[in-house]
Order: sequence, then structure tokens, then C-alpha cells
Amino acid sequence: MIAIGGCHTIRFNVADVAAEPEVKERKSFFLWGLVPTDRVDMHEKCPAGVVSLTEQTNVVDGLCDLVTLGIWSPRSTYYRCRTPPAGG
Repeated sequence: MIAIGGCHTIRFNVADVAAEPEVKERKSFFLWGLVPTDRVDMHEKCPAGVVSLTEQTNVVDGLCDLVTLGIWSPRSTYYRCRTPPAGG
């Protein structure tokens, strides 16, 4: 029950335009998700611009967080990028 209570989803919608399929990335955080392990360059992920970003902690992620007492907190991130203009 504790692990299920730790599940969450955060979504940022930047634009309401056509987007390519989602790109999934697994990221690690430390100290209950407060300290990231790396920086994300959004221009590298989405050269034409970002449509939305979703970060999710599921049951398995919550269990990993619980077992390690918050030392390691994995998360899934989904990027939706703008569709590049035709010919570019």
C-alpha cells in the first residue's frame, strides 16, 4: 500500500500541435527524487521544440524507492516533440 501511494504523474503541456510519437527515457534520482543524476538538453531531445513532457513514477519505481529508503528513485520520462516542418 505504501508503494502504491508513491505513484504519481506530472505532465507539462507546452503546445497543442502535431507531435511525433513519444520518446521514453528512464532516469535516476537520489535522495527521494531531489537530486538528479544528469541534466537534460531539450534542444537535443526535441530540435523542433517540445509539445509535452510527462514524468511518471510507477509501482516498480515506488518499490525501488522504498527498498533503498529513498536513496535511489527511478522515474520514467516521456517527451513529445513538435513534428519538424516539411523539408527541414
